[in-house]
Amino acid sequence: MAGTDDKERLQFLGRADFRDVELLRAEHTPRTWTIFNLGFGFASLRSWNGRVDYRRRRHRAGAGEVFCSEPGEVHCAAPSGANGVGSFDVLQVLPGAFEAQCRAEGLRVAPHFAAIVAKATPRLGGALNALQLALAGDASSVELQSRLAVLVNACVSEVIEPLPRPTTRLPPRAVVERLRELLHSTEGSRIRLLEFAQQAGVSQFKLLRGFKRLYGLPPHAYELNMRVERARQMLRSGYTAAEAAAANDFTDQSHFSRHFRRMWGMTPGQYAR
Repeated sequence: MAGTDDKERLQFLGRADFRDVELLRAEHTPRTWTIFNLGFGFASLRSWNGRVDYRRRRHRAGAGEVFCSEPGEVHCAAPSGANGVGSFDVLQVLPGAFEAQCRAEGLRVAPHFAAIVAKATPRLGGALNALQLALAGDASSVELQSRLAVLVNACVSEVIEPLPRPTTRLPPRAVVERLRELLHSTEGSRIRLLEFAQQAGVSQFKLLRGFKRLYGLPPHAYELNMRVERARQMLRSGYTAAEAAAANDFTDQSHFSRHFRRMWGMTPGQYAR
């Protein structure tokens, strides 16, 4: 963390197993920001209002909107208002990862934002918030990949320059069943959803929808429930909560306990007793 006064709080959040995405949280910041965009950026403006100079134009942006920026470009954001202080979150996705997701959605050229300042619609705002929460929390790799796919799908629909895209149907049942088999395997927590979808010749977003339609949960939630259930069976067999957590890829025992309690209404220790 760093700050220029007692009120400003800045924090960068990232994951070693998800290096393509980084989150900046800025609380009560009064400063003027001059930013070189390394990746595709999405600034969710919570209470920040001001002007943004970008692409030789001055944009007005405020709370409830999303400011979109592209890699290799610079923008300058200056606050306005009574006290010139505001809060926002900036999610940045490296170009290779974002472009690969767009290709999976049917785009055949490099993505380009048609809307620089867009209203945070329930779809776009919800997708951004879900990925930010997952990145800041203890989400699995499968969940982070899923959240990114949902965000890119929302971007293609709402803020990326519209281009003709082929319509895609939900994937064949055999593809979804194969994904379920992989989630049950020892490699389940390390599966790369985009690679799997590409090899199967389907859109990653359609893959997520097809999986949920068939099994009732998206892949990341299915995988988490499965790991909790495996750990529960270990508790029944006499293993400790720490052993069950480690064997099922939970970050630590508290991570396991939190999810176990959410699903079963008690802690692993209470269940074991």
